[in-house]
Formats: sequence, C-alpha cells, structure tokens
Amino acid sequence: MASMDLESAITNQIGANTPPESVEELVLDTVKATKVTGLDKFVNLKMLTLNGCGLTTLEGFPTLARLTQLELSDNQLSGGLEELQECALFSLSRLSLAGNKFATLDSLQPLDSLPALRDLDLFNCPVTEVANYRSGIFEMLPNLKYLDGFDENENEKEEDDDDEGEDGDDDLLSSEVGEDDDDDIGEEDEDFGEEGDDFGEEGDEFGEEGEEGEE
Repeated sequence: MASMDLESAITNQIGANTPPESVEELVLDTVKATKVTGLDKFVNLKMLTLNGCGLTTLEGFPTLARLTQLELSDNQLSGGLEELQECALFSLSRLSLAGNKFATLDSLQPLDSLPALRDLDLFNCPVTEVANYRSGIFEMLPNLKYLDGFDENENEKEEDDDDEGEDGDDDLLSSEVGEDDDDDIGEEDEDFGEEGDDFGEEGDEFGEEGEEGEE
C-alpha cells in the first residue's frame, strides 16, 4: 500500500497524461512510503523532495543523471547511502539528510561518490554530536562547500550564492560575445575605410583626366 500511495501522489501532482520525461520537479513530502518507487521514468528530474515520508531504505532509488537537488529530511534512514552510488547522480549539488538517524561518519562515506555535491544538510542527525564532526565531513568530501548552512570556516551560506555563480558565467559569456561583435564591427569599419580610400583615389584619377581634356 505504501508504494501505491507514493505512485498515486505522483499521478495526482502531475496528472495522468503528463509524460514522465517532461517533469523536472516533484514534491512528495509527507507521502507515506518505506522505499522510493514509481520514479524510474522521470529521467529528467532536477529537483526531488521526499521529506517526512517514513523512508527506511534507499534501495531501488532511480537513475537521475540530471538531478541537482534532493531532499530526504525527517525520514528513518540510518545507512544505505551506497544505493545512491549506482544512480548516476553526477549533477547532484544539494542534498538534505537532516532529521534522519545517521550516527557515524562511516555511514556517510558513500557520499564521496557524488562529484558535484557542494551543499549538505545533516541537522538533527546523531552524527552531528560526534567529535570533530564538521572537520571529518569536510575531509571526507573535499568538494563540499557548505555543511549545515556554513562553510569550513564557519561563514554562513548566502542565499543567492549559487545564483551569483550562474549569473557570473552568463556575464562572462555575454562579455565574450560582445568583444567578438566589437571586433567584427571594427573590422567592417576598416573595410569601409579602405573602400573609401579607393573611391578617393579613383576620384583623383578622373579629375586629372578632366584637366588633360581641357588642355
């Protein structure tokens, strides 16, 4: 029944006739399920939230190569993160496991298979009480930028941090395009200038021929 509840919630959210491959976001918070089912065809998901669902395992988690944000807060997970290693989560940059039962750093070791992970939340997990918890996580996950909302130097994450990075890339791209356009315009101006000089020389020649005719 739990799996049917989850699949029914998906249908209720997107409609019965929506192609799964066209869906980029699914919010399935508090839908009761002990494991994740019914998502195999949603290959283009970018955001998935399954907060407070009662999940006890990640067995069968789907392959979601485009997923960038995954929220699994307030479930009953204490391990099994190795299940994510087979899911091609190459784009996953934000992961929330807050309010689960992870108690050791070793239980989080499989997260080192997520190359894009930069923002991890483990609020209210027993592991946060372990000695050297923060330094241990940052050492285990060298690409991580934020843990529980703060970087390695205890600087709080800014809400628009990621947006600024994307805008910066867009600005750089626009700048490069602008420089190319300016170069093209400059070359065209030089071409017109050279043509103008040619016309001027032809005008001088016609003028000389006219003077010879009068003589």
